[in-house]
Amino acid sequence: MVTVDQLQGDNFSSQCGPLSLKGVRIPLYRFGCNSVLDDGCVGGDACFSEEEEEQSLLDSILLAQWEDRMWKGLFRYDVTTSEIKVIDGRRKFIAQFNEGCGTDCIPKLGKSKISQGLFEFSWLDRQEELLFSVARGEQSNPELVLAADVPDSALLITVNASPVEYGHVFLIPYCSNILYQFLDAKSLELALCVAVEVKNYSFRLFYDYSPSASHIYFQACYFQIPLPVEFMPSDTFFIDGQKGMLISSVADYPIKTLVFESNHFKLMLEVVAEICSSLRGKLILYNLLISDHGRKIFLFLQQQTSKTSCTLSAWECGGYFLFKSRSAFDQSTEKNLLKQLSTVSIDEEGFQAVKLLCSNIASKFTS
Repeated sequence: MVTVDQLQGDNFSSQCGPLSLKGVRIPLYRFGCNSVLDDGCVGGDACFSEEEEEQSLLDSILLAQWEDRMWKGLFRYDVTTSEIKVIDGRRKFIAQFNEGCGTDCIPKLGKSKISQGLFEFSWLDRQEELLFSVARGEQSNPELVLAADVPDSALLITVNASPVEYGHVFLIPYCSNILYQFLDAKSLELALCVAVEVKNYSFRLFYDYSPSASHIYFQACYFQIPLPVEFMPSDTFFIDGQKGMLISSVADYPIKTLVFESNHFKLMLEVVAEICSSLRGKLILYNLLISDHGRKIFLFLQQQTSKTSCTLSAWECGGYFLFKSRSAFDQSTEKNLLKQLSTVSIDEEGFQAVKLLCSNIASKFTS
């Protein structure tokens, strides 16, 4: 249990519009202006000189707020009691049995709430689900304001009433009366700022691209062990030694996957953002997994086929599966999960085209 006093903000204004937080004052975490992100350093131990065992301020705030909502009964079930097992096989897929949670398709965000099946959030109906916001700051060090207006270009941190794992939250880009329909460099930068400043190896960030989404958002969870895709070997096909940029393809994995690594934060951010924009323009479905304090970004490439009208979530692409049925959980096998992943994966010809696209975009930024 994290021992941080509960943060209190003023009540929501009854006059707020569906995507407006005018008059709302909630806790605000401001990133320091002298962060490792601004120095451009992402990889290497020198970027994280503090002891790993020391909990960061943002990590303690997020967990304290999340656990507070858990004890208040905002969640539909206690996800910490869900049964989890590693499935026999070489890839060590992870299965969770949870009768209350199902994620057959990625959730969608409506005008006033995130809603798809068991996923929903509305800051009009349940103000307790909004934990706090994060934004860039002007001070040297991070700071916490207990009650503040939500600034433009912030991320709203909200709970998920049907959590997939411990600490499951939504991170929603916010700007007054503006819908963020597509992932851009600014939104990705804020998400990576969170990954770096949480400074917890269990913390994972996810993004699921949906052409029909009216508003983008990230999700985050704490996982006790890394996802299976993170253990897989990779083949590097692009490298820029001067700026430390690497792009690799994950080897022997059922869904076509790329992984980006760089010692230069801004470079990796800009490259990945432009690649995602190009994939959107080519109508290619994709998911992102951000891990290792923001030092690695996995890109999963999907396609809808006649066999399935749904896409997998980023954590499913990474090898973490949820089961609502006891029999399905008990009978789950690596063979069945391999088929599920390979069915939605982009084909080899399309994958080679995406690899060439990534190399061309990365070359433009590193030349």
